Amino acid sequence: MPSSQTIVVGDIHGCFEELQQLLDIVNFSHNDELISIGDLVDRGPHSKEVVAFFMQTPNAFAIMGNHEDKQIRIFDGELEPSLSQTICLEQWGDYTAKAISYFRTLPLYLYKKDFLLVHAGVLPYLPPSQQPKNTLLRARMPWMKGSFDKRFGGWWKYYNAKTPVVYGHSVFNEVHIENNTYGIDTGACHGQKLSAIILESREIIQVQASRDHWKDIRELYLTKITPPK
Repeated sequence: MPSSQTIVVGDIHGCFEELQQLLDIVNFSHNDELISIGDLVDRGPHSKEVVAFFMQTPNAFAIMGNHEDKQIRIFDGELEPSLSQTICLEQWGDYTAKAISYFRTLPLYLYKKDFLLVHAGVLPYLPPSQQPKNTLLRARMPWMKGSFDKRFGGWWKYYNAKTPVVYGHSVFNEVHIENNTYGIDTGACHGQKLSAIILESREIIQVQASRDHWKDIRELYLTKITPPK
């Protein structure tokens, strides 16, 4: 029996074709586990297909990203949709309720193979169960008004715990490895790359995006609602 792999993939954002290419590269099989770091949806062309794949594939799992959280809050009437969420809801159509039901089941973090998997960030002095939700989902820190992101050097620069962390949310040109943390959102929906890490070997796998999906989708949608005179 072939050895199994635990494949953690960065922010997919509806880039279903790139996801399938990546799974072909790693020879994804029923012996493996696929885990999304969150942000399955919004901005890309195939949010419905991505969600359906994770719902229907027994060995594919996800943690919650801030975009899943936004879609839940929109569905519950707590938040007005931005452009990317409006387009995603049109892509889903009558699939929306199924997607939202699935999102409600997603955990805020996971431990796998001695790694901590979160969507956006962690406070190193707190166990995951005590982390603020907005830290896990948006890398917001209690002592700051906004996100503790690359403008301030990045929370990962101050991480000093022994448990390695894999996260997404903050977009890098390449997988960012620093202080026992792995930032694997490499901007697939923006025409960059979809990245994944195999936990057992810490090998990085990447697929080049076919184009800047969000730019193209946004421009097409805006042209439809405001046609030229």
